[in-house]
Amino acid sequence: MNKTSIITALLALAAMAAQGQVKCHIKGELRDTTQGNTIVICPASVDIRVSDNYITAKADAQGHFSCDVETDKMSLYNVFLHVQWEQGSWRNEIFLVENTTVSLCFDDNTWRIVSGGPEQALKIKMDEEAMRLYISRMDAIEKQAKEEIRPRVEALQAQGKNSEEDSLLMKRNQDFMVEYQKLYDEFRSWELEYYASHPMQYLLYDIVYQMQYNSVRHDEQKTKLMNLYHSAYENFHPENSIHNTILTLEAAWKLKPGKPYIDFEARTVDGEKVWVSSLYRDKVVVIDLWASWCGSCRQHSRDLIPLYKEYKDKGFSVIGIARENEVSSMIKAAEKDGYPWQNLIDLKDELNVWQKNGLSFAGGGMYLIDRDGKILSNSTEVDELEPLIRKALGLAELPPSGWKAEAQQNRVEENDTEKPFVDF
Repeated sequence: MNKTSIITALLALAAMAAQGQVKCHIKGELRDTTQGNTIVICPASVDIRVSDNYITAKADAQGHFSCDVETDKMSLYNVFLHVQWEQGSWRNEIFLVENTTVSLCFDDNTWRIVSGGPEQALKIKMDEEAMRLYISRMDAIEKQAKEEIRPRVEALQAQGKNSEEDSLLMKRNQDFMVEYQKLYDEFRSWELEYYASHPMQYLLYDIVYQMQYNSVRHDEQKTKLMNLYHSAYENFHPENSIHNTILTLEAAWKLKPGKPYIDFEARTVDGEKVWVSSLYRDKVVVIDLWASWCGSCRQHSRDLIPLYKEYKDKGFSVIGIARENEVSSMIKAAEKDGYPWQNLIDLKDELNVWQKNGLSFAGGGMYLIDRDGKILSNSTEVDELEPLIRKALGLAELPPSGWKAEAQQNRVEENDTEKPFVDF
């Protein structure tokens, strides 16, 4: 082997090492085992309703547990108790999986990261500072509010009275909320300043985690995070592929009316990959993202049926994409609900369709797009979609011709559909 070949081989080995397997040993202690002893550990981006990409560990009689995680890169993981998750109300904590040992502790209904790798150590130090400056004070306000407000509310309820009619009690409660919110806002500002002055890869993973929340109340924080990213972190460890994920999530977050819709792949029921743009190009289309286990999603989809029948011969269509754990679940639900349009599938989040559409752990959503691929609406309400569809099709603004009544008849009681899983 000549010198050039040796150098090339060494560079290839170095690249492989940089992308090599991350093996993380996780150990922990449940100091409170009254809520079960089964611990779930999974990537922070994974929804275990539709993915089997998670592991479980059982604590022994002393509350100790351990397990190993192997992944292809440093990743953000989530830990929570399985029983709490099943009951729909649980405490969780996110931590970074690195080539090291991570120690966790569950006590007083709270998870705590005791120790971890180099990047996690930076975050632990930051959290300790946050606790000293802000979190402990916020906890104190919350504790005082519960001790002062809750007994009075319970006493009024016992008397058959509405606590909201007690103006002094409501004023006191409002005072606590204002005090807490002021401190919380200060903490959030401090947090961003700390990240700016203490560069750490952990922020890149934290951005990914927070960008997956899909509600207006998170928009302000997401805006600040992305501003920080573009001003200070865009070129921080550029070899880390997490940057691609951040930019994908940012694009999905900007999927709002007036913006162009994105293109991505999904599978047919036969397993064939198709680009969604090949199905919606030059059409007025609703992209209906739904799931067999999401009752509200299916109701919105059923409401679309009469609307589809009314306008399908005038250039309107619907493309359904289901987020499922089994193909049979989608087929069964689509047949039961009678969807007359083509349905594609993202099986076990293989193609990250929900992530690319900014839906995170939501059951589903809708995008109405025009013939030029521009988003007209992200509403799921047919009353709002119908006039926009008529306008995009070049039809006169006329009253609906009967499909609303059919949509109303199609509505069923929630217990007539499969019981939806609890959302994250």
